[in-house]
Amino acid sequence: MNLTTFYLAVAGLILAPLLGGLAAGVDRVVTARLQSRMGPPLLQPFYDVGKLMSKVIAPASQWQGLFVRWALVASLASDVLLAAGGDVLMCFFIQAASACFVTLGAFSGSSPYSKLGAQRELFQMLSYEPVFLVCVLCMAKASGGFDAYSMMGASAQPLLFKMPLIIPGLVFVLLIKMRKSPFDLSACHHGHQELVRGVYTDYAGRDFALLEIAHWADVVVILWICSFLWATGPLQMLVVALIALFVVILIDNISARLTWRHMVKVAAPVALLLATVNLLWLYLE
Repeated sequence: MNLTTFYLAVAGLILAPLLGGLAAGVDRVVTARLQSRMGPPLLQPFYDVGKLMSKVIAPASQWQGLFVRWALVASLASDVLLAAGGDVLMCFFIQAASACFVTLGAFSGSSPYSKLGAQRELFQMLSYEPVFLVCVLCMAKASGGFDAYSMMGASAQPLLFKMPLIIPGLVFVLLIKMRKSPFDLSACHHGHQELVRGVYTDYAGRDFALLEIAHWADVVVILWICSFLWATGPLQMLVVALIALFVVILIDNISARLTWRHMVKVAAPVALLLATVNLLWLYLE
């Protein structure tokens, strides 16, 4: 590892939670405006996490705190890997490990709502992970490499023109990872969630704050990978990421929550089919 790569990795480690917190703040502000409410300030997510960090609450089980910290490490590691120009496929697997740690922590709790939320989290992983994997394979095929720098500097022509069919799949993945309607099945911020906070029910205090930071890091990775579709410059990538964020927020505000059966049997197969057709198209052209 040269010095430049090291600096980029450190920048990814520091900036990922900050950018993720800002994305969460933009989410709240835009949602409030769409619902004709004043809403919280832009930095409210940071205030919430700071308040949670000041609370020392015993975990629901002896394993839960360990799983939380491993989830945070895995989420931040995926950002560091991406910032250093590492393998995007490896980043995909590290993110999957982070989600598994969150689920294991929920299973180790005592609340039935937590366990039910963990089961739904597994259904969500079963739905979006294959779609996300095929989307990454499409980007690798179109750019000629699995590393992030190859995807960001593939050619002067944006990758979007070579893989338009993966857009529904990426939106599907973003909706699930950001816990937005219609796929806010295992955890959400809204009062209509019958599972309280689902997979997050047994988490509190500092553990919950660390999970929020891990969630921010995950969102940054997904938005960053989405920006590869138009990676002709840093400004263009930022615009694509903001557009993807706004589309997800808009869908969240105009959609009702679906059942996990509809997600697994209808939404996921359609998104996977479109992404697979795009991958076959790239191999046959």
